[in-house]
Amino acid sequence: MKTVTLSSNTSWYLFNFRAFTIRRLISDGYRVVCLSPHDEYSRKLVDELGAEWLPLPMDNMGSNPLIDMALVARLWRHYHTLKPVAAFHFTIKNNVYGTWAATLARVPAINTVSGLGTAFIRSGVVGFIVRLLYKLSMPLAFRVFCQNEEDFKLLIQMKLVPKSHLSLLPGSGVDLQRYNPILRAAHQDLFRFLYAGRMLADKGLYELIDAIRQINADGIHCVLWLYGFPDAKNVSAISLAELEAWGKFPGVEYMGASDSMETIYAQVDCVVLPSYREGMPRSILEAGAMGLPVVASDVPGCRNIVTDGFNGLLCQPHSSVSLADAMRRIIEMSEPEREAMGRNGRARVEAGYGEALVVDAALQAIESIMARQ
Repeated sequence: MKTVTLSSNTSWYLFNFRAFTIRRLISDGYRVVCLSPHDEYSRKLVDELGAEWLPLPMDNMGSNPLIDMALVARLWRHYHTLKPVAAFHFTIKNNVYGTWAATLARVPAINTVSGLGTAFIRSGVVGFIVRLLYKLSMPLAFRVFCQNEEDFKLLIQMKLVPKSHLSLLPGSGVDLQRYNPILRAAHQDLFRFLYAGRMLADKGLYELIDAIRQINADGIHCVLWLYGFPDAKNVSAISLAELEAWGKFPGVEYMGASDSMETIYAQVDCVVLPSYREGMPRSILEAGAMGLPVVASDVPGCRNIVTDGFNGLLCQPHSSVSLADAMRRIIEMSEPEREAMGRNGRARVEAGYGEALVVDAALQAIESIMARQ
């Protein structure tokens, strides 16, 4: 039985974003081994998806490449022992150090750049180090998947990934059966916005809270539900104490995390994502699949899915005023107008963002590797 490994900086990521891929690989006869730090989802990879899981200790907060080199040794030992036909890597550190480890173990690396992020494009030491690490690792990979056209072009322009190694994918894909408009239920309460994702400043959450306060300044006109977990290991993480304080603001409710997000989308009127930069945001894909309109920032990733006036509204990033204006416009629209946006979103996701497309690309990459052996 051929072995395939999937490596990420959390087990949560693999369980929530790569479950369909794992199941498909197993059904096609592959032995799937997940390599990630231990968290509450590590066991679910085994019990619910049928994969194997091995611990991969790593420092998600650290930014010292010399310290992170220990990760190369850990991954190399796994690859040397498991001898996978392909090593899939997700998230920045796993992409970089996993590629070096796979190269040393003579295992083809298949990387997914889910979004270049603000650290990649900003000036300064951190941005320089991230770009340098990509330049020293990505050319060694057998295949690099990118999730939006702007990141695709930027990686080529900056000579970080050879064009022959790069492929464009529609994000991590979305389950069109799980996320379906038929689940939605009408409600008579205040208009409900939903933010679903990691609780990070880089997602524009400070601007979002300010926008809600602007809208509700003279009375509560809408409610914002915040769903997601505090990512304490991220440099832009918002603390649980601050999230709980936000939950006391009029019209703001911090709900924590949920493994049944389809039931949450079914209860809201619009999804909002004022992020500074994205790869291919899962919450917008899921909103589209659910037939919901979206308010998002006009940045790479978001604008690749949302067309202003078609399936949602775009606002300027870093601007709570622009965000509040877009949110007011959504509230003031007629229900038929919002429903039309939702139908457009569903059609767009059906046409190009289903999970099957992502998994087929992964299997084709493995087949290409095996054909060369």
